[in-house]
Amino acid sequence: MKDASPQTIHLSDYRPFAYTVDSVHLTFRLAPKATRVISKIAFSPNAAFPGEFFLHGQDVKLIWAKIDGVDVTPDVTDAGLTCAVPDAPFVWEAEVEISPATNTALEGLYTSNGMYCTQCEAEGFRKITFYPDRPDVMSVFTVRIEGDLPVLLSNGNPVNSGDGWAEWHDPWPKPAYLFALVAGDLAAHPGSFTTMSGKDVALNIYVRPGADEGKCAFGMEALKRSMKWDEDVYGREYDLDIFNIVAVDDFNMGAMENKGLNVFNSSCVLASPETSTDANFERIEAIIAHEYFHNWTGNRITCRDWFQLCLKEGLTVFRDQQYTGDQGSHAVKRIEDAITMRSRQFREDNGPLAHPVRPESFIEINNFYTITVYEKGAEVIGMLKRLVGDEAYYKACDLYFERHDGDAATIEDWLQVFEDTTGRDLTRFKRWYAQAGTPRLTISDDYADGTYTLHFTQTTPATPGQDEKAPQVIPIAVGLLSQNGEEVQPTVVLEMTETYQSFRFDGLTEKPIPSILRDFSAPVILQREQTNAERAFLMAHDTDPFNKWDAGRALARDVLTKMITKDAAPDIAYLDGVAAILRDDSLDPAFRALAISLPSEDDMAQALHDDAVTPDPLAIHRACEALKVAMAQHVQDILPRIMADMIVSGPYSPDAKSAGKRSLGRAALMLLTRIDGGAAAAKTYAEADNMTMQLAGLSALLMIGKGDAQSEAFRDQWRNDRLVMDKWFGLAVAMAPPEKAAMVAQALTQEPDFDMKNPNRFRAVFGALAGNAAGFHDPSGDAYRLLGTWLIKLDAINPQTTARMTTAFETWRRYGVTRQTQMREVLENIAATSGLSRDTAEMVGRMLGNPAS
Repeated sequence: MKDASPQTIHLSDYRPFAYTVDSVHLTFRLAPKATRVISKIAFSPNAAFPGEFFLHGQDVKLIWAKIDGVDVTPDVTDAGLTCAVPDAPFVWEAEVEISPATNTALEGLYTSNGMYCTQCEAEGFRKITFYPDRPDVMSVFTVRIEGDLPVLLSNGNPVNSGDGWAEWHDPWPKPAYLFALVAGDLAAHPGSFTTMSGKDVALNIYVRPGADEGKCAFGMEALKRSMKWDEDVYGREYDLDIFNIVAVDDFNMGAMENKGLNVFNSSCVLASPETSTDANFERIEAIIAHEYFHNWTGNRITCRDWFQLCLKEGLTVFRDQQYTGDQGSHAVKRIEDAITMRSRQFREDNGPLAHPVRPESFIEINNFYTITVYEKGAEVIGMLKRLVGDEAYYKACDLYFERHDGDAATIEDWLQVFEDTTGRDLTRFKRWYAQAGTPRLTISDDYADGTYTLHFTQTTPATPGQDEKAPQVIPIAVGLLSQNGEEVQPTVVLEMTETYQSFRFDGLTEKPIPSILRDFSAPVILQREQTNAERAFLMAHDTDPFNKWDAGRALARDVLTKMITKDAAPDIAYLDGVAAILRDDSLDPAFRALAISLPSEDDMAQALHDDAVTPDPLAIHRACEALKVAMAQHVQDILPRIMADMIVSGPYSPDAKSAGKRSLGRAALMLLTRIDGGAAAAKTYAEADNMTMQLAGLSALLMIGKGDAQSEAFRDQWRNDRLVMDKWFGLAVAMAPPEKAAMVAQALTQEPDFDMKNPNRFRAVFGALAGNAAGFHDPSGDAYRLLGTWLIKLDAINPQTTARMTTAFETWRRYGVTRQTQMREVLENIAATSGLSRDTAEMVGRMLGNPAS
C-alpha cells in the first residue's frame, strides 16, 4: 500500500530504544498460509533513555498478547503496536499468524518451491512477529520449529530435536535482522573445519535433493578457504559448533549472513564445470567469503542504525576483495574493482541517486543497499589502510574487534580505533563518509633544474542536497618513469588534503613521465592533458599493472571519441598497442584480456556527456563494433595461436591461472568471430566440455547474428536447469541487435519458463535489456516502455527488486531531448501508479527530482 506521506528518517534523530531485550524465545508452528509464531521476550526499561514501548509489526495478525502472564490489548496499527507496560522488567508474550505462501515480496518468512526461508535484513523481521526491529537491539535467541518437514534449521547451535520439531540456541546476542529459519526437504553436503584453537566445526550446504547435490563441492572448499584466511590475516576464529548454508531459488539478493545459518541465492553457491562459468565460480568464491567474513564484521560487531550500513558492508567488501586477490591476481582484481567503480558507482555519484557512503536520511532503507555503500565504502577502507600502512591497519582492526565485540557500532567508533592506534586526526578523512560525489583531480606539471613538480586541484561537483563540497583527503600513489621507460621514482603515496596542492621531486636529470593514481589509490577522476603518445608509452612501459591497463583504456576511449564525434578511422597507434599486449606472453593472460577490452558503451556515453557532447547510443555502438573489427583485422595473424595456447588441457579447473587463460582465449574468439564468419565460434561451441567455453561459443555466434540452431540446442540441453536457463534468457537479450532487443525481451516474457516472481529470471531478461545500451536506448523508446510496464507489474509483487531495477533510468538526463522525454514519461507513469510501493516511489521520485515522493 502506498504511504501518502512517507516518513523521512534522519541520522540526526537517532535515539536508543527505551527497553533492552534480555532474551527471546520463539516457537514456529509452520503452515503455508497460517503459520503461528509464539514469542516470549524478556524486556527491561532502559533507564538512561526512557520512552514509549513500541514493537514493529507489518502484515502480521495478532491472536493474543500477555504481559507477565496477564492478557493485554495493545493498540495495533499497520506499523506495529504500543502497549502500557510496567516500569520494571517484564515478560512479553504474543501469538501471531502469518502467511508465508503468499509472501511474494520475499521479506520475512516466505516459501520457495515448498521450502520455508527467511530474509530479515533490513526490516523483514517485523513481518514475522511484533518486535523492536532495529539493529541496535541485540539479544540471545532460542527458537523452536514445529513442522512436518525433515530439515528444520535456525541460528546458532542445535540443542534438541524430535519427530516434527527442533530447537536451536544462539548464544551470541544479535539484532533481529540476523534471524534466520529454514525448513524443507533438503539434502546436506557435509564438511568440517578445525579452527586455530583446535575446535571442530561441522559444516553443511543444504540444497534440494537431486541435481543440486552435485554442485556443492566448490562452495564447501571456498568456505573452508575463507575460514582459514580470516584466521591467518585478521586473527578471527569461528565461534559456533556448526555453520550452515542453504541454497534458495527465490531470493532478492546474493546472500545473507545470518548468524550460523547463511541463506544464499542458489546462483551464488551452486557450481559445476558443466553448468557454471569461470565468472560464476569467481563470484561464488567472493560471496561465500563475504558472508562468512560478516561473522565478525557485521554479526559480532553490528551497526547501531541503518545509516551505519557501510560500517559492515564496506569493510566486509574490502575484506572479500583482499581475499579474492590472495586467491588469484591482485592486479587483475584491482582492475576489475576499478572497472566496477567507474562504470557503476561513478555513474551513481554523477546522477540523481547520488548519496554519501553514510547517508543522512532515507525513506526506505532497502534503497540504500547500493554500490556507493558497498563498493565505495570498501574504497574508503582501502584508502585508510594505504594512509596508515599495513601494520597500523591490522593493529587498529584488532583494537576494533576487542573494543566493540558485542556492540552495535558507528563509523565514529571505527575511525576512533585508528586515531587511538596511530595518533592521526581523521576528522578530514571522515568527509569520505559524509560527502556524495566523485572528486575530480585536475593535474598539471612543470620541470626545471632537476626538479619536477606536480600540481593538483580537487573539486567535487554538486550532488542532490549537497551544493558545497569541502576538500577530501586523497592518497595519490605516484611513480615516475624516464623517457626510455625506466622507473626513476618508485611508487610514493602523496597525501592531498587541500583544494590546491603541489608536490616536488628533486634530483632528476630529465623531465619524467608521471604514472599517477597507481593501483587506483583513490576513487577519483583524473583530468589531465595527455597525448596519445604518452598513453601508448605508459601502456608499453608502466610498471604498475593498473596504470598500464588504464593507459590503454584511456587511449581506447580517445580513439572511440574521435570515431564517434569526428568520423575518424581507428588510430593505428592503439591497434599496435593491442597487438603488443597480445604478443607479450610474459604478461598474465587475465591481464592481457582486460588490457585489450574496450570501455563499455555506457562508459563511453558518460565520457561524452562529461565532455559536453550529447551521447548517441547507436553511434557509440557502431563505433565500438567498428573498432573491434579493426582490432581483429590488425591482429588476425596471432588470434588462432592465442586461442590454441589458451586452451587448458585436462579436466576443468576454476583456479585463477586456468580461468585467466580461458579469459584471454574468449577475448581472442570474440575478435576472430568478427572476421571469420563464426567458424571458430561454432567449433568452440561444439567441442566445449565446460560451460565457460560453451557459452563463449554461443555468445560469439549470436553476436554476429548466427547461432539460432546452437541456441535452440543449448535450450533443449539445459531446459531443466534453472540457473543455466537464466543464462540463456539473459544472453538472448544481451546479444540481440539494438533494433530488436525490446522485441526479443517481450517475446521471452511469453515463454513458459519465464516467471516474474523469481528475481533471477526477471533480472535475466530485464537486466540484460538495460545492459544492452544501444538496444535499451533505441530511438523508438520501445525498451523504455516495456521495462516500465513490467516494473509496474512487479512492484505489486516484489517492491524491493522493482526499486533496484528502476536504476536503469537513472541516467535519463544524459541523453538528447527525445530520449529524455521518453524516459521521463515512463518514470512519471510509474510514479502515478495507484498503490505504488514506498520502495519504488522513493527511487522514481529521486530520479525525477522529487526526493520526498
